Amino acid sequence: MASFGEALKQIASRVPEVEVLMVIGTDGIPIDKLAVRPAPDLEAVAAEHTTLLRASLSTAGDTGLGGLQELAVVTDRMTTLLVAITPEYFLFAALSPGAVIGRARFALRLAGLSLREEFE
Repeated sequence: MASFGEALKQIASRVPEVEVLMVIGTDGIPIDKLAVRPAPDLEAVAAEHTTLLRASLSTAGDTGLGGLQELAVVTDRMTTLLVAITPEYFLFAALSPGAVIGRARFALRLAGLSLREEFE
């Protein structure tokens, strides 16, 4: 079982394009954070993404698609990934342009599995 900080450091070591990593609840409040390349607005970005996350969770449930496992948003300046740890807690990653998204998704998925016990 990994601690939050250890899990975030492992992700950062596997994904060189990481700018910020967070363990975040659907309420938008970070439980733990690792800022590899700090930017003052990334906590606000994460909080705003939880609005989209909550809508996506609701849509997935309402349409019978099941639980939301992952949400990706790709823009010109950043890619953000939200990967489920539990239905209420997610790993948030902000990645610089050109990131290898598959590698980041895999690293987040592994970390999420290792952290699941912390929430059960």
